Formats: sequence, C-alpha cells, structure tokens
Amino acid sequence: MSDKLVRIELSTDEAACLNNALRREVQAAERQRGQPAWIAVDEYIRRLEACIQAVTKAFEKATRP
Repeated sequence: MSDKLVRIELSTDEAACLNNALRREVQAAERQRGQPAWIAVDEYIRRLEACIQAVTKAFEKATRP
C-alpha cells in the first residue's frame, strides 16, 4: 500500500455517514478474528481505526463554531 495522501471533500452529513460505515466495518472485522480467511485482520482493523480518526478529526474541525 502506498502512503500517498488522498484528499476527499465530503459534506458534514457524508462525513458522519462514512464514520458510521467505518465503525460498522470494524465491528464486522472484529467478529472475523481467528478465521483462516482473515490472516491480516488486525492490520485491517488498525487501518480502519486510523481512517475513523481522520474522519472524526476533519468532522470536528468542520463543525467547530
């Protein structure tokens, strides 16, 4: 995977939806821990959590008064 940054413009509603979707994906991935098909599930969850942090930070910045 590349470490190049990608910038995405989202409305606050879209950012909230993305944040919720990422959280649901983390929950689904956590349920797959220990399954043979999910060898790198911990790394996948770490990347999802990093995405959640980035979206949350951007959302908070955008909605600050």
